[in-house]
Amino acid sequence: MNHPILAQIVPQVAAMSDRADKMKMVSKLSTSPGDRSASKIQAAFRKHQARLKLKKQAAWQIHEKLEYSSEQTEAKLKDMFEKLLKASDTLSPSVTKLLHKAGLPVEEKELLRLTNPDNIRIESNYQGPHIEGPITRKIFVDLIEAFKRGQILHEKYVCEILHQARAILKTLPNFNHIDLSYLRHVFIVGDLHGQLADLLHIFNSNGLPSIDNAYLFNGDFVDRGRNSVEVLLLLLVALILYPSSVFLNRGNHEDIMVTVRYGFYNEVNQKYRTRKAPLIDLFKDIFSWLPLYSYVDAGKCKIIIMHGGISDKVNLKKLNHLSRNRYVSIEVSPQSKTGGKKLTEEEDNEYHQMQDLFWSDPDPRGRKGCRKNEDRKMACFFGSDITHQFLKKYNLSMLIRSHQVKQDGYEYTHDGKVLTVFSASNYCGGSNWGAVVRWDYNEEEPWIISFKTQAVEMEKLSFSKQVTLFEDPVYHSLIEKIMTNKTSLLKRLEKADKNKNDHLPLTTWADIMSDVLQVDLPWLILRSKLVQEDEHGILYKTMFNDYILDNSKFQMSNAGIMEDLYMWKDMLLALFNLIDYNHSGFISRNEFADIVKLILYGENDMGDVNDAYVEELTSAMDFDKNGKIDFNEFLESFRIVNIKKPPSSTKRSDIKNKTSGLNGTIIEEIRV
Repeated sequence: MNHPILAQIVPQVAAMSDRADKMKMVSKLSTSPGDRSASKIQAAFRKHQARLKLKKQAAWQIHEKLEYSSEQTEAKLKDMFEKLLKASDTLSPSVTKLLHKAGLPVEEKELLRLTNPDNIRIESNYQGPHIEGPITRKIFVDLIEAFKRGQILHEKYVCEILHQARAILKTLPNFNHIDLSYLRHVFIVGDLHGQLADLLHIFNSNGLPSIDNAYLFNGDFVDRGRNSVEVLLLLLVALILYPSSVFLNRGNHEDIMVTVRYGFYNEVNQKYRTRKAPLIDLFKDIFSWLPLYSYVDAGKCKIIIMHGGISDKVNLKKLNHLSRNRYVSIEVSPQSKTGGKKLTEEEDNEYHQMQDLFWSDPDPRGRKGCRKNEDRKMACFFGSDITHQFLKKYNLSMLIRSHQVKQDGYEYTHDGKVLTVFSASNYCGGSNWGAVVRWDYNEEEPWIISFKTQAVEMEKLSFSKQVTLFEDPVYHSLIEKIMTNKTSLLKRLEKADKNKNDHLPLTTWADIMSDVLQVDLPWLILRSKLVQEDEHGILYKTMFNDYILDNSKFQMSNAGIMEDLYMWKDMLLALFNLIDYNHSGFISRNEFADIVKLILYGENDMGDVNDAYVEELTSAMDFDKNGKIDFNEFLESFRIVNIKKPPSSTKRSDIKNKTSGLNGTIIEEIRV
């Protein structure tokens, strides 16, 4: 897999900070006819630019809201684990055993035996890069070149890198201490999410890591992008080469239960089919040994850097002394040291601090204090007062964090005391810039370097194509959300339709969309893309005309069951992999039925869910009727979104673009 994207880097001017003085240029136009014509042209152009900017902002808001919405699964999954553990007495013995095992560290002896590189043979037809002898800077560069060409590193060498990095990580304290009086400067890199092009651009622009060129990578190395394995391997090789000037913080995606849903888990399975189980366990173990945060002594400034954020519970003294490798997943609480089923009050407090460290966000509404994170449904929103109290308590100047995609790649909040940096540009098909922070010794503010890697130069596109590139991926995600809630939406919409004429007022329709989908979007702006309207209002049933949930291999007598399945596919996938602890690719129908019952009972309050319903569901998923559900069968069950072709009356000129959606489905979109 080549990366032509690397050759077309679009730079953006670096700024000392967004608090730098802005220059404004003012010109006075004369009133001659020629100048008036020029003025009209300028006004039209500015109006065009303003319209484009408004479209981009609307698309960006959708992207941001849907990103949060997708991560609400994490909180639901965490709640589900707690529910499963409480119900463990009624589950199959194998399921109960595996639920408890999920919260435990990997067994060391077995891990070392199964991933010993000395026991792994290299096939004669292997064409990828080789690692002979100790890892050197030359090997680092060779790996970069190989990964640029799309080559996959052999599992023998992967295990060598992972074990060497693991040995280093196990010796580290819970936080990295970065002293700039010695290192002089450090580059702080935010979320990379498997986007190799962005990492290589950062290295190309700012130099490779070295003894005198320090880097801190602030979590979320994996998931979403297609090269998570390669990104993580390069960071671990850099750590091996320069352990005193390369630092890694753990992010919320360095969690094997999260990677099941967002790509890394499947990427490992695809690239290393013959050794996927032990490699998954080795990655899982390495994640648990990553430091929790970093402290930077920059001379005049003292900075704390963590992936998510803080809360009024976060206590650095306690974080510095906990056993971090107990937290193999933030979604599955560790077992109590007392041996009891429940965590003690102190253990529960520690567990919530870990959640806050990886999942919290600055309060988007500028509220004070800490409150529940309504967007992620996990951890908290923290206000500027919490930030100021925290910084004062620990004699710190600033908090730098990542975790949130930002349109410019960075954002200051809380009176300039919190800086968010995100380094994956065009994230999930979006339009954002990536950014890297450089902090020099005795400087009171950082340099911020924004960049974007892309295969198409945006300025060469027409207006309509620009909007298409910005909107398509998130638009498709929104359609999926609507279709998986079709039954609930129709019920509410029809109830509100007092005149029974299939029309609703604009604001009524918008309120119902927000309430049912639990996503606060600019529905009035979006309506032209989603639904038809006339002088009487919104024709709400037309919202479902062009899309269907369908799968010829998987039909149920209950019309709403496919919506249930699709709505819960991420959680079901995670639970499938939890039960399939040995990564065999199979679980029994009985094991899967246990999980399905608990999920659907909880959501439907026992309503239409009964044993016959669950039996029909599990039987349908067991395509070859062998009593087992395999991984491929499981995925096949959820390829249920088919987008209808445009009606024959549509003009060819109206069809602007075909693009791949977030789940790989091809969308043929009609531009209005």
